[in-house]
Amino acid sequence: MAVEPASPALPPAQPAYIFRGHTSQIHSLQFVRGNTRLVTGDADGWIVCWRLESKRPVAVWRAHDAAILGTAEWGPDKILTHGRDNTLRIWQTRPADEAQFSTLLPADGPTVHRSKPWLLHALPVNTLNFCAFSMCYARRAFDTASSNGGWHGRQGSVPPPGSSDSILVAVPGRDDKKIEVYQFPDEKLAFVVPRVQSTDTGMVMAVKITHHQPSGSILIIAGYEGGFTAVYLLGHNIQPTSGQSIPEFAQIIYLSQPHTQPILSLDVSSDAKTYFTSSADAVIALHRISNIPVGVGDEERSLRMKSNVDSPTANLSEYPGTSQPAPYTSISQGSASTSIAKVDGSQPSVTPSTMDESTRPNLTSNPTDPTRPSRSLATTESLDSSKKPSTDSSSLSFTKQAVKQTPTSHPQTNSKPSGISSLLSSAPELQKTKPLSLSSQNITAQPPHKIVQTKHAGQQSLHVRSDGRLLVTGGWDSRVRIYSTKTLKEMAVLKWHKESVYAVDFGAVLDPASVVPDAQQEPADDASTDKQKEDAVRREHGLGRLQRKREEQMQLKHWVAAGSKDGKVSLWEVF
Repeated sequence: MAVEPASPALPPAQPAYIFRGHTSQIHSLQFVRGNTRLVTGDADGWIVCWRLESKRPVAVWRAHDAAILGTAEWGPDKILTHGRDNTLRIWQTRPADEAQFSTLLPADGPTVHRSKPWLLHALPVNTLNFCAFSMCYARRAFDTASSNGGWHGRQGSVPPPGSSDSILVAVPGRDDKKIEVYQFPDEKLAFVVPRVQSTDTGMVMAVKITHHQPSGSILIIAGYEGGFTAVYLLGHNIQPTSGQSIPEFAQIIYLSQPHTQPILSLDVSSDAKTYFTSSADAVIALHRISNIPVGVGDEERSLRMKSNVDSPTANLSEYPGTSQPAPYTSISQGSASTSIAKVDGSQPSVTPSTMDESTRPNLTSNPTDPTRPSRSLATTESLDSSKKPSTDSSSLSFTKQAVKQTPTSHPQTNSKPSGISSLLSSAPELQKTKPLSLSSQNITAQPPHKIVQTKHAGQQSLHVRSDGRLLVTGGWDSRVRIYSTKTLKEMAVLKWHKESVYAVDFGAVLDPASVVPDAQQEPADDASTDKQKEDAVRREHGLGRLQRKREEQMQLKHWVAAGSKDGKVSLWEVF
């Protein structure tokens, strides 16, 4: 019987293209606009937006004075960038404006003047822990997830129609063990994720904000320096507000320690039922998020929000990270919130979420006045509100003021309390009305659903593909590895780079029926009609039609991009 010769081994995979132009290591990259653009950021703060169809840059600018930590896409015409210069910025990058942007790459000379996109918002943030931000849309859009998958997998959610919808941005807190969630375009601090009280997790290393599809809730997933990971449940108070607002506190619902080294990256599946973590060790862990009961914490939140009316500072007594941030700049007109300080020197209204210790009312114990309440407000005696407040807190006032009590003649008072004291008159209910530290509930660390020892330490920039079947990591050993999300089995290893790979990303898996030409991704003006669109298609010449078809083919391919320490970006087509 003749033995058939064994088929020769397949040659190693080769990248489809190599993007060159950065002069420093690549720290961030992301596919945007339905796989028609690739945004890369390097250690010098440069952002390059590449057109995948032509492999040429369409926009180059220096977004930050330090390394780029991350980017995100807000609709088809805005890009968020996060730099190590302690700033998060939102840029307007409309497709129609690409002709006005500079295309000179950083390698062509860093001193050459380049026009920048319009800066819409800027937010001072903490970047001492190298943790990048995360973004999701404030309202759910799962009904379009399957047909518009190109938008998913980009910081947590599918964008609703239109680019003006509100977004939530999670950033490391000013206390490096906490997380702050800001809402745009309202420019307000909406939520605070406190530190884990039951154990010392170390500082925040990775964060993800996403919608939990089964419950409709918004979750924060955090990875910590001590190898811990936690899941927090946010409240439902995400409606746009004008004026002062009190940030809500998140509630911890899951805690695990699958790693022995700091967590480097994490990502979540499209429905947020599972998520994955990678670390400086060789472990990749799979975690399952159980169904969240509807209405968790609603009663406590309502009690706390009721007490906020007369006691706004009480809610923040356990959150020292609410000191006044650095000056907040905003280029958008009419969108500046009174809850964040302005840079023009005027006196905005100060809210408890932006007051530091020097501007808060003196609620600490006073040895010369034993009747003054302590910081915990655990007293039934009225406040001495006859003193004039400081200049910085002149805008802070209470709804009622109590009559000044003389401590020598009236050491104790039996009069009916008023103002804040009226809220504290019933001692048994004090624990329900004091600031809710929802994370202070003792929670036991649980084992992850699945752990795989890969024997390859230092896998970072973990990303899950939009169809939920594969995940990719970049390694310190210069390898790009692709795993199955179901079994965590290694499916492929991409070898080309000679130095460490710091950033990887999947292109979205798109349905051919959902592919939209790049020229039509920008929101149409009110004056545009179907007839005008038909006329534009009719005027399309043969070259333009060929370019459009080639671009549609590029959108439908399954891409992987990897950025390395050598400043090169490799583009791969995978299964």
